[in-house]
Amino acid sequence: MSFPSARTLAGLVVAGIAAPAAVGLVAQPASAASVGTWDKVAQCESTDDWSIDTGNGYYGGLQFSSSTWAEFGGRQYAPQADQATKAQQIAVAEKVLATQGPGAWPSCGKLAGLQRGGPAPEAPEAPARGAGTSAADESAEAPAAPKARGANHYTVVSGDTLGTIGSELGVSWESLYSGNRSVIGSDPDVIFPGQRLAYGSDSGGGTQTAPKPSSSSGSSESSDSSDASGSSDSSGSGSSGSAEGVLPVSGGSISARYHQAGGWAAGYHTGIDFAVSTGTPVRAAAAGTVVSSGWQGAYGNAVVIKHDDGRYTLSAHLSSATASEGERVSAGEQIGRSGNTGNSTGPHLHFEVRSSNSYGADVNPVSWLNGLGVSV
Repeated sequence: MSFPSARTLAGLVVAGIAAPAAVGLVAQPASAASVGTWDKVAQCESTDDWSIDTGNGYYGGLQFSSSTWAEFGGRQYAPQADQATKAQQIAVAEKVLATQGPGAWPSCGKLAGLQRGGPAPEAPEAPARGAGTSAADESAEAPAAPKARGANHYTVVSGDTLGTIGSELGVSWESLYSGNRSVIGSDPDVIFPGQRLAYGSDSGGGTQTAPKPSSSSGSSESSDSSDASGSSDSSGSGSSGSAEGVLPVSGGSISARYHQAGGWAAGYHTGIDFAVSTGTPVRAAAAGTVVSSGWQGAYGNAVVIKHDDGRYTLSAHLSSATASEGERVSAGEQIGRSGNTGNSTGPHLHFEVRSSNSYGADVNPVSWLNGLGVSV
């Protein structure tokens, strides 16, 4: 995961501002921003993960450095921001905002519309984290921003993609993008909480199409997966697949989500893992051409397919890769069987979607599958 490089939050201390001697008595700054605005900053900074620690020297949803966290009273709550609750992180952020202004988050503050002035968030509870207590155990979480939908307008919130919004509104993601390109920009894969999208008669119509959405700054994945309908060796359609796309395996639950923090080489999980037993048929999620099939180091036996929309999928840790390099495959066609090869801790399928055939080019596989009409 990468974060804006032009950050001043790391160690900027305004001359003449001393650390509060009694931080627990400092009142909420008058320059408070709304919780919804802080949600947008966190979505941009950390993909809305308030407990994130990727080892890059910044912590929590708003990516505090250790020095900033300490300088503005964060240690009354927890040693580092990632160990504090969302509400506690916002409370510290308010003090930073009052002193340094929105420029403390130079890229994400601007994108989120962060500015002085606004309703004060609810004050957090006093520090009370003891040994063995995690941020998830705290009860002082600030409320999540609700979805906002008006007549022919929809306001993006955390977790949304054009595909999921379109499904909820009963319109195609293509029409949403075509009618809101001036709001979204040139990449339909990237949308931000707070963006207001028109649809229906107010969307401006248009016939322009774009690549299918495959990732979003506001994206999030469900912890459960749906079974693909039909035979595991058929192209299949039905509730979790269509002629355009299918789930890569039938059954199983998601055991590791996209961008989940952990000990992976990238610092986060680059795909999604389906917990299935060894020998489960693995299918092409969409039509395409096999570009490699066989042993791929840490991925074990793996098959890489270049799909017709330009995306690549990697199906890894297979017990056997049965597809052949250069072979044309259709959606649902078997390409191998799941296994436990390479750097793997148990039988499963690692499914990864990439914008190019290289490590680090990963995009959100759930959003990509949703764009094919596949529920995950």
